[in-house]
Amino acid sequence: MYGDWSEWTIELVGIVLTGIAIKFMDDYLDLEYDQCIGRKTAASKLGRAVLPYGLLMLAIGVFIAREVGLVLFLASYAIGMGHDLLEKMPTKLPGWAEGLIALAIGLVLAGPLLTLWGILIIATIQFLDDLMDIYKDMQTGQRNTAVRFGGVETTLLTLICLIFALLLSAEHSILVLVATPVVHMIHDIIGGD
Repeated sequence: MYGDWSEWTIELVGIVLTGIAIKFMDDYLDLEYDQCIGRKTAASKLGRAVLPYGLLMLAIGVFIAREVGLVLFLASYAIGMGHDLLEKMPTKLPGWAEGLIALAIGLVLAGPLLTLWGILIIATIQFLDDLMDIYKDMQTGQRNTAVRFGGVETTLLTLICLIFALLLSAEHSILVLVATPVVHMIHDIIGGD
């Protein structure tokens, strides 16, 4: 019994560290926009140091949570490309191609079921975040999923993704759902917003 708890706790720590790395990456990429609207984030507080700190968190998180941490990061990367599907990235590839490459890496390194689970649970978290930010994003001109398609539709998408994520891996899904508010609290302490 205690072995399960210690394994879950260790994996939870890895998921939290991976989540912080994902938040740092998002802050780093959105730094100019966040500065324009006066939002304080980890990137605005830590400056260029947010990149090495994020990489350190990701390395430790993936080391601890193995395939789960890797799949969460790759799914976040791929879903993040969804906002810029046609935009050319520094690789000269469009966003959709970079997203597919990230998913292909997940398929090869972690397998199809865990990669699909990662996409579903990250989509769940992203949709929840969009629902929580719907009014703020409407005011600032951000076009998140809830703003584009509506709150009811996004709520249904959230529930569908969550149900399928739970069916694929209830244990990992619960750990991610527990880790998410912890990641946000730590991020808020570091970033101040």
